[in-house]
Amino acid sequence: MGNDELSELYRKYPELLPKKNIIKCGKGLYKIIEEMLGAINIYQDANLEKSKTPPVVFNTIEARYSGLEIDYSGGNGVVRHIVSFTEKLSFKTCELCGKVGSLYCSTKWMHWSHKKTLCNKHAVELFYYTLT
Repeated sequence: MGNDELSELYRKYPELLPKKNIIKCGKGLYKIIEEMLGAINIYQDANLEKSKTPPVVFNTIEARYSGLEIDYSGGNGVVRHIVSFTEKLSFKTCELCGKVGSLYCSTKWMHWSHKKTLCNKHAVELFYYTLT
């Protein structure tokens, strides 16, 4: 997925993503973000009129500390679980390609290094070290 896919997310979910530049992460995480948006959209379509729950609006979806940090308003417990699951899933998804990944750091000094969730291939290409 690239910029076309990112633009498609904004086009497909205008109620959930009202502003541009809300999503700030590697293209490997676009798929799980798309799945989250789709699940929330389906849930809201089925239940919003029946309940007094305010609609979900995302403020930011960005990669921080090797996983997604998602800020939104509205929703209820179901939406909170969907978002929480997506955040947890991002810690096991390569930021660059979307394959299964794990936590790596940029230097051997773990406390001082930049951390990313990467697959083995991208960790080797970027010279990242495994955390053991």
